[in-house]
Amino acid sequence: MDATRKAKLLVRFEKVTEFPLLVLAIAMIPLIAIPMTMELDPAVRRAIAWSDTGIWIVFGVELSVRTYLVERRIAYLTRHWFDVLIVALPFLRPLRVVRSARALRLVRVIRVGPFAARTWASGHALLKRRGLQWVLLGGLAVVFTSAGAVTVFEHDSGGSIHNYGTGLWWAISTITTVGYGDTFPVSPQGRVVAVILMVVGITFFSWITANVAAFLVEHDVGGETKSVTMSDLMSKLESLEQELRLLRREATAGGVDKESPGVQL
Repeated sequence: MDATRKAKLLVRFEKVTEFPLLVLAIAMIPLIAIPMTMELDPAVRRAIAWSDTGIWIVFGVELSVRTYLVERRIAYLTRHWFDVLIVALPFLRPLRVVRSARALRLVRVIRVGPFAARTWASGHALLKRRGLQWVLLGGLAVVFTSAGAVTVFEHDSGGSIHNYGTGLWWAISTITTVGYGDTFPVSPQGRVVAVILMVVGITFFSWITANVAAFLVEHDVGGETKSVTMSDLMSKLESLEQELRLLRREATAGGVDKESPGVQL
């Protein structure tokens, strides 16, 4: 298969798999966090473990296909490091170095990072092509990730966040800047997550407000929707100013023509 055909197939493959894998990446975050923070029935744990394995296999196959279709594979894998970590980190679990409960817990926490990075990258790419609604997916990923992280950090700290449900409630109230005060982190790590979530929340809703404002001033040109830029506004103002000057000249000329016959009389 020649390079041109591979490149075309890669574009088509990424376009088809981008949204389903984005959904799987978002779903994977609570699947990793819930078993670490909640007491579950053995059947539920097995179901989560099988779901985890199934999603991991999907990402492994997808990365293998994309790696086969690209020309510069090392550069491509370096640029998509989060996909490499998504596939590689589960291989660490059987190793002797991570057989302790604390090390295994740390590996699970670290696994959340690549899925969050994949969610952000995919959401950003979708946003550039399809619209503002995909920003909400990125916001959901941040909420789920922060909820999982703060639940892990606060689990044994004596605070008010003991399970993923409470952590999710705290994350939603924090990112929306509501802050009811019923739940809050007390550990240093949890408070760092809180600060990050506050900054992301302010940025997130400022971004939405700016995009809604831009949407309200969009106009159609030749059947295509285009955003109005500052340069467009300045050009429009200049054209209006020129029209006003012409109207003043015509009004002045009309006034002189009307007075001329009276003078002659």
